[in-house]
Amino acid sequence: MNSVIWTSKDIITAVIATGLVAAAFREFIELAKVSWRKQSEVRYLCVSAAVALEAFALECQELKERMEAAYDQDRVVGSISVPAPPKLPADCNWRLIDITLMNELLSFENTVRKSQIDADFEAHFQGNTWSHTAEVAVLMEKATALASQLRKNVGLS
Repeated sequence: MNSVIWTSKDIITAVIATGLVAAAFREFIELAKVSWRKQSEVRYLCVSAAVALEAFALECQELKERMEAAYDQDRVVGSISVPAPPKLPADCNWRLIDITLMNELLSFENTVRKSQIDADFEAHFQGNTWSHTAEVAVLMEKATALASQLRKNVGLS
């Protein structure tokens, strides 16, 4: 039997090394937890925003189809308004997603408002009775494309 005598220096070195290894392992575990939470929040943000945008797109499609059906039936152009912008989740950290995607997503509400203004102007001053329908169709496509980008961002496409 090989008996090794540990000196106080060896014991202190072993204790410090064990403490450092334990601390490094604890930090690694914490980093993994933070990364998982961040990834989970990004997925929630992207999916919930995509669902809101798809609901908006469905509303646009319904309005467009109703307008076209009314025209086909009565040969009269009705009037519609651009739907209200979709309600995006307020409890999210928007800085977690790509800046370009964040810009498009957070600017979408302004795009909807601008479409309403443009459609009202064309209808009132230029007599374009289909201006609201055209704007709704464009917004429907933009909302669908943005929802698709959000889903692709988290690997759901």
